[in-house]
Amino acid sequence: MSRPAETDKVRRWHGVVANANDLEERRVWVVWGLAAPPEHAAEPERYPPGDAANDIAIEIASENDPDFAEADDDHRWIMLVEGDEDDVDAWVGTHPIASGYTSYLIPDRPPAKTTPLDDI
Repeated sequence: MSRPAETDKVRRWHGVVANANDLEERRVWVVWGLAAPPEHAAEPERYPPGDAANDIAIEIASENDPDFAEADDDHRWIMLVEGDEDDVDAWVGTHPIASGYTSYLIPDRPPAKTTPLDDI
């Protein structure tokens, strides 16, 4: 059973987050904010440790945050951060440059064990 997002930092999220017993599981999160991106910032250490986002992560953040979607690339930042939800939630809650976070590509069903290509 999944539970709805329980933080005010995630806007318009209509999906689900990890089950309560999965919160300590490490996974990849999309973390974003409205400020100069780390490569243009005066203090790049203020940003979470992570990897640059791809088009999928940008779309995920844009769907969750209309302000992020409307901002140009010089006035918004986005990162893919690996960690457990408690740590990511704590980081977002204590850093004013962060606007929100959500999980990155949690499948809604397990992948099939075999596909037609497996027989080729």
